[in-house]
Amino acid sequence: MENDIKEPKTYLNYGVITGVILIVMFVLYYVFALYTNKALGWIPTLVFLVLIVLAQVNHAKALNGNITYGNLFATGFKTACASIAIYVVFLILFSLFVPSYKDQMMEVSRQAMVKKGLTSDQINAGMAIGKRFFTVSLIGGTIIIELIFGVIASLIGAAIAKKNPQPQNPLS
Repeated sequence: MENDIKEPKTYLNYGVITGVILIVMFVLYYVFALYTNKALGWIPTLVFLVLIVLAQVNHAKALNGNITYGNLFATGFKTACASIAIYVVFLILFSLFVPSYKDQMMEVSRQAMVKKGLTSDQINAGMAIGKRFFTVSLIGGTIIIELIFGVIASLIGAAIAKKNPQPQNPLS
């Protein structure tokens, strides 16, 4: 019974913490225009991965290792889902209340297309599609990419965390 009480707190606590950290990093990247630096772009992903693994390790410690690989994976995945949900809600609100964000991202896309040597017709077509599907791409892409990284982190964290599950007595 005690394990049932601890489990939701672990993934929710770490999910909220991870979501808030991702939001703070997003705002910093936006304010300081760091989103154009591809090398720095991986830092939020690494933070996301590390915090999911940390959630699993601490969850296993709280249960004195009496947990299975599958249950640890579930804890990591639920942590990822909670943080993604918080982050996606923020992205939706940010897109609504800061309309210049879309324009800035579209300009970054335009510059990337120019750098690749696309023709003006190709650039205009790409920009039209980008504007039309910006919000869907932002939200959908975030969910899909972060879920993939969440699964990877959950697999790694479940393998790393100390596990020593005690056999259940079927007669009790």
